Amino acid sequence: MGQQQLLLLVLSTVIVGLATVAGIQAFSENQAQASQDALVQRGTSIASDIQGLQGKPSQMGGIDLTKDESDMGGGELISRLGYENVTSSDSVTAEGAGSSAKCGISVTGGKALVGCHSSNATQDVTVGFDPSADPSVQTAFGDGQKDPFSSSSDK
Repeated sequence: MGQQQLLLLVLSTVIVGLATVAGIQAFSENQAQASQDALVQRGTSIASDIQGLQGKPSQMGGIDLTKDESDMGGGELISRLGYENVTSSDSVTAEGAGSSAKCGISVTGGKALVGCHSSNATQDVTVGFDPSADPSVQTAFGDGQKDPFSSSSDK
């Protein structure tokens, strides 16, 4: 082989290697974004299910977060929502966000907070439902569960 052919071979090998590294990096970034999106979708879905229960009369299985049920635990709320993929007494899995992804539910002070976490996502997601707020469903991002209705949360 001539020197020109060897130079072209080395150059093409370097270009293919760089393209492979760039492709792997793009795939991991897209995977993290997809996990983040799945957490937001699952948290919002749970919050809207809670909002639907809030609108039903208690005789038909509905809840009233503004009354004395504000001390209801997340486990009781999960059982009323009818979720089958329960990971513990107060959390459900978040499909599409990784094997360790789960969303915990807590009810305090007339508000329901859905905190979702995954080791594959870049941030935790908290979706809150407050029947007396406008809008009644809000989202906050960050480490740990944050109240999306407080003014100090990142939105």
